[in-house]
Amino acid sequence: MRRDTLHSMVVPLALWAPWTLAPALVPLVFPQAQVSQLLLVQAASNLFTFLSFVIVTAMLRFRAASVFHGGQDADPAPVRECYRQGMQRVPALYLTEVLRNIAFGISFSMLFVPFLYLGFKLSLATEAVVLRGESPLKAFSRSYHLTDGRFERWLEMIAMSVLLIVPVWFLCVVGFLVVQGSSWNTWLSVGSFLSAALMPIVQYAWSFFYLRLDELDQAETEANAAVPAPSFLPARKVAGAPQHKLRLVESPRRDDDPSL
Repeated sequence: MRRDTLHSMVVPLALWAPWTLAPALVPLVFPQAQVSQLLLVQAASNLFTFLSFVIVTAMLRFRAASVFHGGQDADPAPVRECYRQGMQRVPALYLTEVLRNIAFGISFSMLFVPFLYLGFKLSLATEAVVLRGESPLKAFSRSYHLTDGRFERWLEMIAMSVLLIVPVWFLCVVGFLVVQGSSWNTWLSVGSFLSAALMPIVQYAWSFFYLRLDELDQAETEANAAVPAPSFLPARKVAGAPQHKLRLVESPRRDDDPSL
């Protein structure tokens, strides 16, 4: 964020702002608009907000990766290159977001525990589908693997994200109650706008979280591959070679052999 505030916060906010503020601005510009028209504007706003969110967050992930792999003093990769790479992953990322939200919706309708479990195990799927070039299903599998034993770290990330976003919506609720005659639709748009301003910070945090876990996993895999198998372990089976079946051998019972 500090190295390139323009393309980390200002430009993403400029891409999100028209769609997040549209539901609040349309009634002011067109006071005679009917409810059906306002609902149509809201639906279009949600669609374009989500699409711009997918494009921008894909770019932010590649910028985070360029800094992570480049070292502490590395400059972010050129923003055009990050947008180009991000656009190539937009279809897969969009599908991953849709499938993940459907899974969240189904699990939430059952019990809270399945929803919490899926939220934890699938939390890094969008990072994997962008930065590893995985298909959505492989990205889900990768996320499931990387989150093993990381539940406390995941809770810390969730707490950090919530502590950034919740105060914004709390202030919007207070504003709606204090300002007489204001509509909730207006405060909803304000809250969405301010949340969009903070979203790059949250996205960078999750990207670095994923990149660190992926680095640790790759280092562990390479270390395991470099360690030779102990001599007492049986040799690997060769495809096509005859395999001898094991025969169950019972130890003699004391009743059968009094000397034991």
